[in-house]
Amino acid sequence: MRWLLATFVVVVLWMAMYFASRMLEYEAFASLWFPPAAVSFAAFMVFRWRAWPALILANVLGAIATFHREGVTVAGSMLVDGVLFALAHCIAYWLAAEAVLQSIPRNSAPSMARTVGAFLFGGMISALIASVAGAWVTVWVELVPTDGMWPLVLPWLIGDYAGLIATGPLLVFALRRFALRTGLRTPHRLYAFDDLPRPQRNARSFVLKLLLVLCVVSLSLLAIAQAPDNKPLLFIVFIAIVLQLWIVHTQGATESLISIALFSLTLVFLVYALDLGEHALTLQFALITLAAGSYFGMAVPMLYADNAQLRRLLIQDALTGAYNRHFFVELSQQAIRQSRIRAQPVSMLMIDLDNLKRINDRHGHAAGDQALSQIVRICQQSLASNDVLGRLGGDEFCALLPGQDHVAAAATAGRLIDAVRGEAYAFSSELKPSLSIGIATTQNDADDYDSLWLRADSALYVAKRSGRNQIAQEETESLV
Repeated sequence: MRWLLATFVVVVLWMAMYFASRMLEYEAFASLWFPPAAVSFAAFMVFRWRAWPALILANVLGAIATFHREGVTVAGSMLVDGVLFALAHCIAYWLAAEAVLQSIPRNSAPSMARTVGAFLFGGMISALIASVAGAWVTVWVELVPTDGMWPLVLPWLIGDYAGLIATGPLLVFALRRFALRTGLRTPHRLYAFDDLPRPQRNARSFVLKLLLVLCVVSLSLLAIAQAPDNKPLLFIVFIAIVLQLWIVHTQGATESLISIALFSLTLVFLVYALDLGEHALTLQFALITLAAGSYFGMAVPMLYADNAQLRRLLIQDALTGAYNRHFFVELSQQAIRQSRIRAQPVSMLMIDLDNLKRINDRHGHAAGDQALSQIVRICQQSLASNDVLGRLGGDEFCALLPGQDHVAAAATAGRLIDAVRGEAYAFSSELKPSLSIGIATTQNDADDYDSLWLRADSALYVAKRSGRNQIAQEETESLV
């Protein structure tokens, strides 16, 4: 029953788009705006092979409607010819849907840029296949003469592609929501983009920006209608592309798709209502440019997010959030060089988490991991903003304190120990985490990261031999 409902929805949607496409009809069998291509693509994306019956039926009905308008009255011929048109159309957009679905990986993070590329270029190839195959069918069934085939291909291609990229992704979103609400299965790959970061939604801001885009389009077409010989007025339409990209970069993906679709509908309706058919081809190129630019624009925030995540993975310890060893060393060397130029001291704290093995043995490694993360958070709150904290490995951490001498470093280490002592931990036990800290401070310009690290590490062993939960400075006795 649910699949019958889905079939009905697809057929009705396809036919509604078919009748709407007549507003920019170029010839009997070609329109400069053919959104049924978007319905076919979206249905194949969401319902896969189950969409075939609905789309074959819709295409046959559309072909029969066209035949009736053109005076073809032989019922048997109409049905066979309609099936031929349906196969030419459906095979093309089945390939487009498969190309886009295959661009989404199963077990790794999706790439919006790759999927957008698959959609735009795969859609272009599919529209070309549909236009050539459809034009060939018109010749095969003797609806147009042989020399009339190739003049049909370009407007057919433009119409299919314009309709596809203007509303295809929005229809995928809409049909997927319909499928989820009715309990129909959808391809697992379509879930890949659900968890990607999105801008915070602001409905009022979106409506104002959308109205601005549509006003620019409407005013430009009204101006062209008043001065049809003033071709430069067409340039005003391209201003909407800039405004649309503003929406893409400040609103969510859904809002961007809605804006593209409404731009398309407004453009087509005004061209039809104002009798601007002579400009239809140029305006469809503007639509295609706007839509393609918008889809690639939607990929940019995703690329930013991917780059930010990759950077975090490269420089941060995955468990605790402290800098990893490699990046900590790099930052420390840079900070030491800058402090030497400023004639400022630099101190280093070698920090060891006491009792981590005993915590793991008694409460499990999850408790140990939680203790590590919690202690790093405590240390980051206690350190100054220009201090650098890194995890060298296991339970061993290191903090570099630019501008602090041995007295200030000892005070900082004391704050760390007190903060860790006073923290409440999820595991209830008399066995609580504590810190052992070794301190070393630069003594002259010859000191570098390696020499500072060696002396701080030696001081740490002094603190640990003194009973742990201690602070020790290089070549000194325990300070607390």
